[in-house]
Amino acid sequence: MFNRILAAIDFSEPITEKVLKTSAELAKLCNAQLFILNVVEKEIPLLISEGLLVPSTDLEVIEKIFDRVTEEALKKLNQKANELKESYGIDVTVIVEAGEPFDTILDKAEEVDVDLIVVGSHSKGGIERLLLGSVSEKVARKAKTNVLIVRLEKEKK
Repeated sequence: MFNRILAAIDFSEPITEKVLKTSAELAKLCNAQLFILNVVEKEIPLLISEGLLVPSTDLEVIEKIFDRVTEEALKKLNQKANELKESYGIDVTVIVEAGEPFDTILDKAEEVDVDLIVVGSHSKGGIERLLLGSVSEKVARKAKTNVLIVRLEKEKK
């Protein structure tokens, strides 16, 4: 059914765990290779200056912060990959990329030649969804391959 699965995560909980679990179960079921992608956005970091948050324009500082964030993401991804390998007995490859999440997910999916992209839905609502849109929605609309959007179960009333 699927040979190469790309799970795109951003470490927000609990959706990240659900995306990873769903992706790993599918990879095991299909005997597929799993790629876990985290996209590190290269935004201008905010620094605390006299109690205020101000954007830093010092390129050296920005690069150091970005390198640290990327290193931390890679460390977390490797830990998650090892857990999945051990629990599910599957082949897992980690990828950390800089960029805008939507574009980077689509680019990596093509580059790695996956036949399924798994993303989580954060269920943004109202103004935030209207202004920013949803990465999962954009991926589903524009991807050239299959997309599975994982959602959290609604709380029962």
